[in-house]
Amino acid sequence: MWHLLPVLGAGFASRGDTHLYAGAAGTNQNDGLVFTTAALFEVRSGYKLPMVLRTAGNNAGYYRGDTLTFTALAATDIGTGQLSGRALLGSRLAVQLVSVDGPAGGEVGFWEGDGDNPGNKVTFSVPVGAVDSTNSFVISENDGSPGSDPYGHIHGREFTTTLPGLYTAGFRLIDISAHGVDGGPIHSPSAILLILFQAGPTLEAIEKTAGGVKVSFRSAPGVTNVLEAADRLDAANWSAVSGGLRGNSTLQSFSETNVPTGPRYYRLRLLNVPP
Repeated sequence: MWHLLPVLGAGFASRGDTHLYAGAAGTNQNDGLVFTTAALFEVRSGYKLPMVLRTAGNNAGYYRGDTLTFTALAATDIGTGQLSGRALLGSRLAVQLVSVDGPAGGEVGFWEGDGDNPGNKVTFSVPVGAVDSTNSFVISENDGSPGSDPYGHIHGREFTTTLPGLYTAGFRLIDISAHGVDGGPIHSPSAILLILFQAGPTLEAIEKTAGGVKVSFRSAPGVTNVLEAADRLDAANWSAVSGGLRGNSTLQSFSETNVPTGPRYYRLRLLNVPP
């Protein structure tokens, strides 16, 4: 019988930057907003934002992952080369964190930064169990004036969680401009996009192979991972059987060959890496 156990050790993730693009389904009044790259991030894609417990700095005591940057596509060609799916001139896009599911008592927080500098306090937080939160942050860099481009690519923003575990966060795009019919927005809201946040590394699967045992895991970039094993849960010494392997936010695997018969317990050790 084989068992997967919680993480041992602590680590610091390097700062990465993953972009989720936002635009519109069409260029007419009331055409809906869309996450144009939603297929790369939604729950069925296999994507999870890995988050590591911070022990120092602004996020100390929180789980923080690579930066997930919500980016509004340009309505005009300003050198981005990304015109497909753009919203109309004069629109101003924002993202609502509508819902959160996850560990009881946990919260997902949003931190507003200043350029490439992260914020030093939580701008807002949404508790697990919320299904209709209206907390939002603007992603367009325009002022919403008529004819202004809704493009936006703002760094320094971060998401955190307060407890370890798997969270499902629901995001929706809204247009906060007032240049549409009867002084309302130009575009209608998007559908809700569900994204998984994994706070703390996770051992996701274990399977028998021709050569032994394969253990699958997911970890943040910049963290070195080592697979340890023991025959007893209360073992004084655990043996490193595979590693170290740098996390890359995707599903990776370790293998152990010549596996002893009887119970076998596995755990993941994180080795500190400078951010």
